Amino acid sequence: MAIQLTVGLIVAGIGVFVLLFLIFLISRYRKFKTNEYVIRFRNGKIKSAGKGGRCFLMPIIDEVVIIPTTTQQTFLEASEKVVSREFQDVSVSAFIFWKVVKPEIAFTAVSWEQKESDYIEKIIKNAAESIIRTTCANMPLEHIIRERSEIISAVSKELHELMADWGIVVISVEVKDVEVLNKVLKNNMEASKQIQEEETARLRRAGMDEITRLRDLEVNRKTGIQEQTVQLEIQREAKNREIEVQKLEMTRTEIDANTQRKKITIEADAEFERMKRIADGDRLALIAKAQGEAAAVKENLIAEAEGILEQVKSLAQADPKFFQLKIVEMLPEIYKQLNVDKMFIMGDGQKAFSSLAESIIPFLTVLPEITGKSLQFSEKLVEESDSKAAIKPKKLASPEAKK
Repeated sequence: MAIQLTVGLIVAGIGVFVLLFLIFLISRYRKFKTNEYVIRFRNGKIKSAGKGGRCFLMPIIDEVVIIPTTTQQTFLEASEKVVSREFQDVSVSAFIFWKVVKPEIAFTAVSWEQKESDYIEKIIKNAAESIIRTTCANMPLEHIIRERSEIISAVSKELHELMADWGIVVISVEVKDVEVLNKVLKNNMEASKQIQEEETARLRRAGMDEITRLRDLEVNRKTGIQEQTVQLEIQREAKNREIEVQKLEMTRTEIDANTQRKKITIEADAEFERMKRIADGDRLALIAKAQGEAAAVKENLIAEAEGILEQVKSLAQADPKFFQLKIVEMLPEIYKQLNVDKMFIMGDGQKAFSSLAESIIPFLTVLPEITGKSLQFSEKLVEESDSKAAIKPKKLASPEAKK
């Protein structure tokens, strides 16, 4: 029983040893990424170097140093002894992005062990904080808060010059935050900044309102111009349509006028022919009537002339006393036409009748001569009547000629 227990303990001890040995071997086995530059040392001397790979590290005599070749970032917060030109304490937090481009040089320039005092990130932090202190000391507090680009430019330039021989380059420096440590000053600055921001916001709003108003006016102007253009186009089209309608109406009116003129012309021609026929008929009737009246007048004149001639012949053959008697009978009618107001008889009272007789006797003496001349006048009158009757009546003017 004791022997079995002893054997069991031995087997268990061997198993534990084997297990511990396997754990040791596993712990000494390393596998590296391709973006890591690995330097392997044995007994203090470089055995191998390169990117990535795997190896088994012997205890005590083997050692490795890993240098990252990707972009690294280092965060720093400079708060101690960082003052502005006005001696106001500030705190600046920033990120520094850097990269190892020559790992074989970087290995010898700085330490890559975090426990060492010259570890690369510690060096970068200390250098950046010193640059920030120097830069902020020469800047007003407001510029430190607002103009962060000056701090970034100064840190980037100084670190680049510092790490140029280390095989490390500075990719970028970004200031995360700048804080004023004096709370009262910070509140005052924030209040002033708020007032300025509100004023700026009001000015911007006013500017935007002005821009919006001007834009609205421009849009309204363009819209008004477009509407006016559309209205003018509509009015122009309406006017063109109205002109076309007027042209068609004028053409129709002209056609109607021509038709009416032709109709009136035809009717006038027909009326003219009708009136001409009527006028020709009236003219012939008037000519016939005039010829008949002329013949009647001729006969009347001839009869009157013959009557007068007979009377004259009768008077010429009559007794002078009879003629004197007729003259005496006609004297009252003659004296009725004379309208005598007064009559003066020359001579004394005894010779008054003889004076009257003397005034009548010479008149009676010239009666034969008057009778002869009357006969000649009657013959002449008969001849003139014959000549007038022989003249043809004049052609009467037609109604068309009168028009």
